[in-house]
Amino acid sequence: MINAKHLTVASSGVRNILLTGGSGFVGVHLLASILNHTDSRVLCLMLGGSTSEASQRLASGLERHQLVIDWSRVEILLGDLSKPRLGLEDSHYRELQQSLDLIIHAAADVSLFSKYEQLKEVNVDGVGQMLEMANGTRRIPFTHISSYSVFNEVSYRQEQVVFEEPLPVREPVFRNGYAESKWRAERICNEANASGAPVKILRLPYILGAASSGTCNPQGYIELISKAMLLVSVAPDLDFNLTSLPVDICADLVVQVALGTPAQSGIFHLTPFAPFHWSAICEAASNYVHELELLPALEWYQHIKKCALTHRELFPVVALLAKDPALTQFQSNIHRLRFDISKLTDCLGESPAFPENRSAYLRRYIQCVGKI
Repeated sequence: MINAKHLTVASSGVRNILLTGGSGFVGVHLLASILNHTDSRVLCLMLGGSTSEASQRLASGLERHQLVIDWSRVEILLGDLSKPRLGLEDSHYRELQQSLDLIIHAAADVSLFSKYEQLKEVNVDGVGQMLEMANGTRRIPFTHISSYSVFNEVSYRQEQVVFEEPLPVREPVFRNGYAESKWRAERICNEANASGAPVKILRLPYILGAASSGTCNPQGYIELISKAMLLVSVAPDLDFNLTSLPVDICADLVVQVALGTPAQSGIFHLTPFAPFHWSAICEAASNYVHELELLPALEWYQHIKKCALTHRELFPVVALLAKDPALTQFQSNIHRLRFDISKLTDCLGESPAFPENRSAYLRRYIQCVGKI
């Protein structure tokens, strides 16, 4: 999926990598990609009462997604993004600043319906804490995992092309707290970059199941809706295009860009593949259910809410959509924007190609969704 030779050469001087968010859906794939394509040692910054508890949580995530790693090159670092110096002893903190060669910051609270104030501590202040570590006694190359949600504000028009460049300075009107938190996190990274810090910002689209295995995010927004569709043979009738990326390809691209030279700092859109319409997921689902029926979004929600009285498996999606029963999230402009990838292509030396037939991938992905 990526040029492994390029990675090995590029990582020859990168001995120690600090990874945050390593136990999450994207994080476990990032950890596996780093270890599979480099000879680097990875320190995983994790919350936890003990190293063994954090290690078990990480191991469970890897097993869930069928990932095998070389544990001899992994070290668990207990810390807290919300605390000064990550809650570490001063001596340990200074030692890390001297030994790290790269930081990949993937930790985030991805609760789409939470208020900004609830997300600020992790998604904004946490970025500040990591940048403080990266720009201490020596400057450590820093890769921040951002999101296309930074464009989820009212000033962007339909069908507009957005470029790999810093966000406008003006204060926009955001459509949700998550978008605001990622926007403000980017602003902090841009300020650090402007001061000469080697910072890369990678804007990710919606992350789907792995192209290699089909394993998917059991808590994902699209996944929970698709699971409900399979259970009740009814789908919401939606009109939007999904810009997405399989998680394993995403992880490989993040690692390749992060390991590029510091001179390649800046903003990159990890959106190399053309979006597909919601109907493509419905078509894939129709292979596993008998006569998939379409209902208007609000009617669909009311239907699954009623079905949840006898299908406990529907509880998670009913709870998730309680704040958005008409599924207005899919009316967001981010599902109509087009994303420039000029800098990504320049960094990689080529434009990535999807590894297989998209329809075959979606069928395998939906099959995996049915098992969560």
